[in-house]
Amino acid sequence: MQRNPGFNRMIKAVRHAEPDRLPLVELWIDPEIKATFMEDNITEYDCRKKGFDVQKDIYFWQAAGYDYLRLSPRYEFFQGWLKDPKADFQAETEKFTNSIDYGDIDKAGEILPEGMKVIFAPQGGIYEHAWINVGYEKFMLGLFEDPEYIRNICDSLGASLLAMYDKVIREEHIGGIWLSDDIAYTEALIMSPDVIRKYLFPWYEKYAALAHEHGKMFFFHSDGNQAPLLDDYIAMGFDAIHPIEPKAWDVVELKKQVKGKLALLGTVDMDYPLARGTTGEIREYVKKRIVEIAPGGGFAIGSSNSVAKYVPVENYKAMLKAVEDFGQYPIRV
Repeated sequence: MQRNPGFNRMIKAVRHAEPDRLPLVELWIDPEIKATFMEDNITEYDCRKKGFDVQKDIYFWQAAGYDYLRLSPRYEFFQGWLKDPKADFQAETEKFTNSIDYGDIDKAGEILPEGMKVIFAPQGGIYEHAWINVGYEKFMLGLFEDPEYIRNICDSLGASLLAMYDKVIREEHIGGIWLSDDIAYTEALIMSPDVIRKYLFPWYEKYAALAHEHGKMFFFHSDGNQAPLLDDYIAMGFDAIHPIEPKAWDVVELKKQVKGKLALLGTVDMDYPLARGTTGEIREYVKKRIVEIAPGGGFAIGSSNSVAKYVPVENYKAMLKAVEDFGQYPIRV
């Protein structure tokens, strides 16, 4: 499927216009999938680990038909000081941000094919990084028993992410930034909208503003249904939301609701058909999605979460082939 990449295709789609063809999009593809697709070594396709080969990763994203590759800087996700309410959060935040390795992002800028960009997406957002480090129960109880501690955690992580984004955003090869912070599950938000607005949104708004100040895209990932927050996303300037789980949203109605305001990324059910269906079922599913959602732009297609290692590679290829066959604009299927 390898074509000449063109990130302007993604920009045009996200800005609610019709490019030449429907862009493909993924936030994460397991290295096992990449290695099998390329008939190569697994360890060289995980941007979080030593041994990662950015040149080979570029080859994969281009061969699969994407107009960008997702890269993360390398750092230690688990930070022990976050568990200590008495920590010097300002000093620890500075120490943490100074330890981050951007080498792969810099190298990608030297070797990217013409037209291809990097979408910069560090591991996890504020909420995810917080609760995984301190423990879910401790974080949730802290919202009521020690809100100052929770504020310090969220502000330290928020500032760390802002520093990462600021480090790369001026680079020409960076097409956008992608915040991943799972704040919902299938039926509802994990926390109340007021808590999310208090602790997380001030930082989210800064990230979107930074991206737009430098002419870049800002994408947001969260699993689940975030319907109460859609107006907030639009007001904060989000360009697109991902991954639009079909079990959490009526995808067609959502497209109507946010048309011209917020682009949709993803929508192909990761469980069925992508992981458990046949290649024929995947082809028909993708075709239906394209007919329903693609006209008018505001859409890029991919899995409704990520391409996990248990997804049969033939099924993943079937999704790519269906997009190639049915995703040419104007949509005539």
